Amino acid sequence: PPIGNDRGAELGTWKEREVKVSGTSWDVNCMDISIAGFGWFSLGLQGEATMKLQTYDGVEITLREPLVLDRAPSPEKPGFWLPKAISEAIGNQTKLEAQRRKKLEDEDTELVGAGSEIAA
Repeated sequence: PPIGNDRGAELGTWKEREVKVSGTSWDVNCMDISIAGFGWFSLGLQGEATMKLQTYDGVEITLREPLVLDRAPSPEKPGFWLPKAISEAIGNQTKLEAQRRKKLEDEDTELVGAGSEIAA
């Protein structure tokens, strides 16, 4: 997008546009709406709807397949399928490594304790 007030006129006039959208589920993202130069957002919906978007006249709006299928159950928690699976695998691996370390530390403590009993 143009930077500065004097270049804002290059974008054209502010215009309302209607976009027809449709989807098959409220639980996953069915489509993305990309607004050139501004960003994109995903929709999860079942059925058909008409959205009204306001952009500058020269800005392209594109409908596409969703880049991310799964939606987060809350804004603070990631909900993506692949990263979620990877995160769980890493979490399980980290948990196993922590258990192994604790077991080694416990064994070392037992050996040190046994060594002091022998010395006494």
